[in-house]
Amino acid sequence: MSQTVFCLVTLLLATGALAQQPPPRDAPARDTPPAAAGTAVIRGRVLVAGALRQDSGQADRPLSRVEVRAACAPLKVNKAVLTDGDGRYEIADLPAGRYTVSFSRANYVRASYGQRRPLGPGAPIDVANGQIVTRVDAALQRTGVIAGRILDEFGDPMTGAMVVPMRYMFINGERRMQRLGPAGITNDLGEYRIHGLSPGRYYVSASFRSLRSGDRDDRAAYAPTYYPGTGNVAEAQRLTIAAGETIPAINMTLLPAVAVHVSGVALDGAGRPLTGAWVSIADRSFNGMFGSSSQVEPDGTFAISGVPPGDYTLRASPRASPEVVATADVTVSTADVKDVQIVAVKPSTLRGRVVFEAGGAKRPAPAAVRLNIVRANGSMPMQGIDTPKDDWTFEVKTTAGHILMRAGVFGTGDWRLKRVLSGDGVAVTDTGIDVPVNATVDGLVVELTSRSAEISGTVADAAGASVRDCVVVVFAQDQGRWTTGTRYFGIGRPDQDQVFHVRLPAGDYLAAAFELDDPAVSLNDPEILQQLRDRATRLSIDDAEKKTLALTLGEPPVY
Repeated sequence: MSQTVFCLVTLLLATGALAQQPPPRDAPARDTPPAAAGTAVIRGRVLVAGALRQDSGQADRPLSRVEVRAACAPLKVNKAVLTDGDGRYEIADLPAGRYTVSFSRANYVRASYGQRRPLGPGAPIDVANGQIVTRVDAALQRTGVIAGRILDEFGDPMTGAMVVPMRYMFINGERRMQRLGPAGITNDLGEYRIHGLSPGRYYVSASFRSLRSGDRDDRAAYAPTYYPGTGNVAEAQRLTIAAGETIPAINMTLLPAVAVHVSGVALDGAGRPLTGAWVSIADRSFNGMFGSSSQVEPDGTFAISGVPPGDYTLRASPRASPEVVATADVTVSTADVKDVQIVAVKPSTLRGRVVFEAGGAKRPAPAAVRLNIVRANGSMPMQGIDTPKDDWTFEVKTTAGHILMRAGVFGTGDWRLKRVLSGDGVAVTDTGIDVPVNATVDGLVVELTSRSAEISGTVADAAGASVRDCVVVVFAQDQGRWTTGTRYFGIGRPDQDQVFHVRLPAGDYLAAAFELDDPAVSLNDPEILQQLRDRATRLSIDDAEKKTLALTLGEPPVY
């Protein structure tokens, strides 16, 4: 598989993995349309945290080219500038309002003005017309680094080994170790350096893929190796890295393994060979550890050699019809994997229309509505992302199987999915739809509502003081709803007024508040929800009901 494909797959996975997480409290998802200009100004300076100027010995080393962003969501203001050579900036022409100011630069931990800890929410700034607010300063901390050496079984340095930071993530219904962050490639001394790491907990994995070709009988390979030198994920040692910290000497000896051949036949929907197509194989953890491909022979057979132990996905698609895809999952141990059959079939089609519950908010434009497909069994990532046509009809392509249909509106929180109806009027919102192979499912109705139930409230610590730097997780009391694509799960953070908001369907829920020191954690992971359920607050809410809670900050889950 090409490097380009690997980068794309990794990007898509990362997007899917984080889809359940809220954006940082003070970071708008993207620039919003400009609002009317005002007369207020915010000024400040950005320094490097802990840096000393050699000429003065003072901690005032300026940091240039930092993106400083002032945002006020109610006014739809989101303006950004860059700091100059002395670390200074000015954001002018701001209308009166309450703003958050954030700071970001490559290889530095993103910060917000007034935050209590790295990656925490900042403090709002009230700005009046004509006011010049000064000394809105920040000191940015460097991101973390993990470094070390990779050796072979003889103690010699491994050149070209890939070393990646990893996390446990709950993705597509499974809790798996996934790559999360940039990779490091070892040099001629076997040395690697992984930089740009946000504060958090990581595992480190190393692998090596031989670039030799033409020797289909070469059985020498290396298994993915986890620090401190094990092939068993359960025995991997977790590292905790703080902002600006460098963890050196994370050294490993790669574990030799027997490479196997994976072979089989690739056919189209009519049972004919996919002659000329390429069959690719990729590690299911999407960490870039192994990827290779083989062209399909005239009789439909294919063979991929040099595959180390692991879990993989085979994928094939005819050149003339890229929308036709065949996939198969294989597990490689110590024996050759033979007689794998992958059949490429045309995607099925879902057709229907989007409707809106009467009496709601102003309807969005069709281009703002996002329709997508979630595999109900968690076997594949979200797919079929599309928008309805101008007449609100839609046509979404998907692979066969049991699926859930989901919808949302980009750029506004007014509309949410209410229900999905089949062609005969049966509610399939949470039960899903069985999609036959190469078929068309007609008559679907996707109804959106602006009358969702809303849970809001405040969070206080043990002393009764209001807490903003926390996360609130609301999830179903029924463990059967802790599934992929569930609508009965929500995340909120206290806003500038220290009030959190979560909108969900009617139902019975549990709510828990805690400090989150690692924003990459998959909070929808059933193992985390299981820890939270016994100390969470129980509540029930009816359709379109507004309920207010006063939560107490609890202990965070262990992850």
